[in-house]
Amino acid sequence: MKEGIKDLVTGLKRRDIWLYFALSDTKARYARSTLGPWWITLGTALGVIGLGLVWSAVMNIDLSKMLPNLAVGLVLWFMISGIISESSGCFSNQAPIIRNYPLPLSLHLLKLMSRHLINFAHNISIIIVVFIIYGFPTWQNLLTALLGFLIVLINLSWISLLIATVGARFRDLGPSIDALMPVLFFLTPILYKKSDVVSAAAWFDFNPIATLFSLVKNPLLSLPIAEFDYWSMVILAVVGWGVVLAIFGRYKKQIVFWI
Repeated sequence: MKEGIKDLVTGLKRRDIWLYFALSDTKARYARSTLGPWWITLGTALGVIGLGLVWSAVMNIDLSKMLPNLAVGLVLWFMISGIISESSGCFSNQAPIIRNYPLPLSLHLLKLMSRHLINFAHNISIIIVVFIIYGFPTWQNLLTALLGFLIVLINLSWISLLIATVGARFRDLGPSIDALMPVLFFLTPILYKKSDVVSAAAWFDFNPIATLFSLVKNPLLSLPIAEFDYWSMVILAVVGWGVVLAIFGRYKKQIVFWI
């Protein structure tokens, strides 16, 4: 575990590297385009509008309730699913750098998460526009949502590190996650609210992603907030980080041979 903690601390200190590369990757992806990273925001906005119009008609829900729900849900989903999906190849995709430069392995994970957080920051503008039209949450709810978002990031970090470590050894993990994500999308309250499927509420007990969603989504949409959800995700973060640091510390030196 000490090796894992040491690598993580060293990686966090080298923000001059992982933040620079995260910004560079984002700029390079949209080189010579007029909108740049805002193309991501435009695509997400079109998805929110399109799905909002269709699902509000299918489920007979007023657009003023559907659009805020979709805006928050899709923006969160794109960040969470993007980080989880790309984590399996986090180390293997950086094999030349890992083999040739004595950098902490966690640095590559921090770069991946930073890149998705940059995209997320752009997409927040969609939520702001929707709230301008349909009304902002209270300051108390906004602060509660920020607390929930911090818990989401802490849990995402250990999940991502675990997937990256296992994915370096077992290359089938990446395709398995890609196959699972569409199913997870429909088992997570993105296109709907948990209250819309009360009869199937047991789904959410086995889907921690759904609980993480509720920590951010519920306060922003003025939905009931379960204190148990916060404590359960805090406990999950503590246990998860303890297990992952032990695994990562144990196999850290072998990753360079796996990739």
